[in-house]
Amino acid sequence: MSEMTGGHPGFDDRPYPWRSQTLPGGEGSYGTSWAELTDTLACFLDRLAAAAPDEAMVRSLTGDLSAWADKLEPHAVTERERVFGRRTDLAGRGQTMSPKVVVTASAPDTVEATVRFGDYFLGGNGAAHGGAVPLMFDEVLGRLANSAGRPAQRTAALHTDYRSITPIGKKLTVRGWIEREEGRKRFLRATLHHGDVLCAEAQGLFVALKPGQP
Repeated sequence: MSEMTGGHPGFDDRPYPWRSQTLPGGEGSYGTSWAELTDTLACFLDRLAAAAPDEAMVRSLTGDLSAWADKLEPHAVTERERVFGRRTDLAGRGQTMSPKVVVTASAPDTVEATVRFGDYFLGGNGAAHGGAVPLMFDEVLGRLANSAGRPAQRTAALHTDYRSITPIGKKLTVRGWIEREEGRKRFLRATLHHGDVLCAEAQGLFVALKPGQP
């Protein structure tokens, strides 16, 4: 399958889409504008992390960001009405909290994707921060657990083993699969590779919510 990118449909055009949520104006609200906004924000965070600006630049950026924050304040809404992290039609769900995961293949119980950790996620010596890797795994496995018509799930446990350095700025491959189901429990696994090198692997336990459970 061809790789999907930020401005195009993500998992939702597959036969077994990741769970969608109702958004104001529908799933495609804001068109590609939201993807462009979050991509630009992610680029800013990467460049900020990679820079050593002088004090004048820091003060200028602080003023600009403060002004933009003030512009957004009147547009605050309830959690259910927010767009950030809920655009399930976009790669990365239209958020910048974790690295953007781009799905390349999927089935009811499996998913394959690519991911790139930018400078914002640098831990040191060219390697991704140790906390960013399980964050990415939780994003992949959590969405897989919620896909294909399964009831909403929550993360109950997530264990990550680090096998090699996860490099910054490289295209990596993520594979996730549901290992087994026991009642409300879903047991999943995932791997992260740089070429033939296994960078990390994870085991997750996700539990289906009861009716009415938040």
